[in-house]
Amino acid sequence: MMERPTVISSSPDAAVIRILLMGRNTCGKSSSGNLILGEKRFKRHESGVCEGQTQIRGQQVAVIDCPDLLDPDLNEEQLEMMEEQLVSGCSAGLSSVLLTVPLEKPLQYEQKILDYIKCLFGAEVQKYIMILFTHEDDLEDLDQTVDEYLKPKDHEDLQRLVNECGGKFHCFSNKRESHKQVQDLLQKIEGMMTENGGTLMMKQMKRNNSKDAPLSFFQRRKSRSGRVPMKTAWSAETCLNL
Repeated sequence: MMERPTVISSSPDAAVIRILLMGRNTCGKSSSGNLILGEKRFKRHESGVCEGQTQIRGQQVAVIDCPDLLDPDLNEEQLEMMEEQLVSGCSAGLSSVLLTVPLEKPLQYEQKILDYIKCLFGAEVQKYIMILFTHEDDLEDLDQTVDEYLKPKDHEDLQRLVNECGGKFHCFSNKRESHKQVQDLLQKIEGMMTENGGTLMMKQMKRNNSKDAPLSFFQRRKSRSGRVPMKTAWSAETCLNL
């Protein structure tokens, strides 16, 4: 099993802005990564963690597209592979973690994904998490801004999610390519890095085969059938034991 990474340092001058995209399936995560990269690098329902790089105004930008690791259809072998890929991709540090949430669609288990991120990377990652709302163009028919959309009581769940991320959010219109929406996102990420003193740097996770070792977040309890859905297989107690 794996030990949770711990923060060891942060550098205010990052040579690469490294962005991790997290979210459930069909949330617009891969298309958002493609918008940032300016090319169709990621595909929906990827079987593994993928990374792409580009340059935006002279700044090197790396985007990591992580599949839905809470997908109950993942088997142990697939999860193990994605776990290793995620560790490798994030070991050089993170500038931002974008929790991708589609507007005008009910929340499902985004809160669990948010807890998952904190459990995996530690409390320090909280300062680097931003909500990325996708399909902003769906609001055009309603003639509303995002701020207006979030105000009604029937969107309190979205408000709570944004508040838990320190009020940090950005919006993408996935139907039309716009350099400005990407540049605005990078400005927000750079501002967040300045406020946090740089990127989130972590020790490499290491295998720990000790029987007395604390539970890994990725470790799943087994039912009589030998497997339970990932989204219900972990708990706060698991996080506390990390």
